[in-house]
Amino acid sequence: MNKHKKILLSPCLLFFLVSLSACTSVHQPPSGFLGDYSSLQKGRNFKQERVAGGVDLTKYQKIKVNPVEIDRFQNSHKEYSDTEIQNLAVKLKTALENRLSKRYEILGSKDRPDQRTLVISPALVYATSPEWIINAATFWLIGFQFSKGSAVLEAKLIDGGTGKEIAAVAEERKGGGGLHDIKSLLIGGFFRFIHAEGAFKRWGTNFDKMTSPLTN
Repeated sequence: MNKHKKILLSPCLLFFLVSLSACTSVHQPPSGFLGDYSSLQKGRNFKQERVAGGVDLTKYQKIKVNPVEIDRFQNSHKEYSDTEIQNLAVKLKTALENRLSKRYEILGSKDRPDQRTLVISPALVYATSPEWIINAATFWLIGFQFSKGSAVLEAKLIDGGTGKEIAAVAEERKGGGGLHDIKSLLIGGFFRFIHAEGAFKRWGTNFDKMTSPLTN
């Protein structure tokens, strides 16, 4: 292979590897938080979504994010302490509120939702950490981190006026928040929760897109 071909392939290979750094999937088994999972379909913003017929998610002016449900968190091998799980739940709630505050009024825990309020009730179902030793070896050899951390979200969207569930989402995200999540791309493979925190921020963006009018 001549020098020019090597120069051409190097950025292509780099782009391919980076593109594989974050991905979404359907987590199995489901936690039970959403009840009926058979009605979930491939979504526009999340891996799985369902929206009740006739619902307009773009009409709300306020958002209330309920405390993150962690009672169903799958931790059978006791990889994480209760304190770590609680901290992840706080970071997820904060990430959603920070992103959505750019467009909505965010209600506090004591504020009562009304018909102008969309209530998001999230559950953190699962999280994994990358194998940093493997990543250290592969990064030294080829400059890339293969082992990814992940997190799983299930969430109900509730109309603040009626208290009825109007939509639900579910997604497992690996490797952080995607191509724009530079922190996850560069150092996420060497820390326990950077990929999970990147996923939290991406979910905030996804909720914002899900509740925005469609644009051409």
